[in-house]
Amino acid sequence: MILIVAALGTFGATLWIQARESSGYFTKLAAMVAFACFVINISLLGLIFNITPSDKALIPWAAFALLLAYTCDLRLLLAAGILCIIAWISARTGTWSGMYWLHFGERPENFFPAAVILFLVPQWIPHGRFTGFGPIYRVFALLTLFLPILVLSNWGRVSYLDFEENTIEGFYQVMGFLLSAGAIWLGARRHWGEVVNTGSVFFVIFLYTKFFDWWWEIMPKYLFFLVLGLTAVLLLFIMRRLRAMLLPPLRGKVGMGGSGDLPPLI
Repeated sequence: MILIVAALGTFGATLWIQARESSGYFTKLAAMVAFACFVINISLLGLIFNITPSDKALIPWAAFALLLAYTCDLRLLLAAGILCIIAWISARTGTWSGMYWLHFGERPENFFPAAVILFLVPQWIPHGRFTGFGPIYRVFALLTLFLPILVLSNWGRVSYLDFEENTIEGFYQVMGFLLSAGAIWLGARRHWGEVVNTGSVFFVIFLYTKFFDWWWEIMPKYLFFLVLGLTAVLLLFIMRRLRAMLLPPLRGKVGMGGSGDLPPLI
């Protein structure tokens, strides 16, 4: 009874504070407490009734976090809900392949379906009334895609693919370059600064990883870091040119009747 009252009471307190506070700071704190109480509530109820741990607990956690996020316009709770969704979809994918749900992280490919779904959510559901919700979905989608690819490009033995380890690593290295470059292109085309930035970061990570594989053992260390520095300068120059190409058309559109500030692309 105490657990249920704590969860419902903190949720009601969050709504009450939101109606009386304009800055959103205390609303965010109250929402975090409400979410923590709800998570503890579900966990302790499972212990009290001796319920076998299951990934299904992630569903009410995600639903409650998203309810708080969309009701109170809170990006932090949206991120918490997205993490629960990623964990649940990845666990379901792992169980469909025959593994126990807690071991879903052993196969990085389990995260790929969650990445695709998250990236499509802001395309299907308009988020114009919510501050920064669309970019958060896209950034988490790209992280859920690129981090497993980064792992698989260096440790191919954890893949579902039944090929030689070097073949798997080479495949995912190529996919990492292609998908990160594609993210930069798509972000530039759609004027999604967060997609351009995330794609650029992972493109650089994949590039520097290959530099390490190719030259760390054979190059003098001063020459290796000189090459890294020159590459960084070249990449900065390319990004500045890309930004210069994209911003004039955007400024023209804003001057013709658009509104709002332009988000930085780089």
